[in-house]
Amino acid sequence: MDRPYSSRTLMSTGKVREIAQERAEADALAVVFFNPLTGRQRTVLGELLGCPVFTRADLQPPGA
Repeated sequence: MDRPYSSRTLMSTGKVREIAQERAEADALAVVFFNPLTGRQRTVLGELLGCPVFTRADLQPPGA
């Protein structure tokens, strides 16, 4: 059984697999998360999802 939460990814391994599958099916080039992520979480998620990972803050204009 999957652990409910991983500090490496901020979610369960099942949820990471689900997002990876959805990203592949949609042929998305990147994934955007609403919540902040650490640099390590971005790296791990990028490797697991096979694409760049961004947060909402990355998409906001400077000074917003």
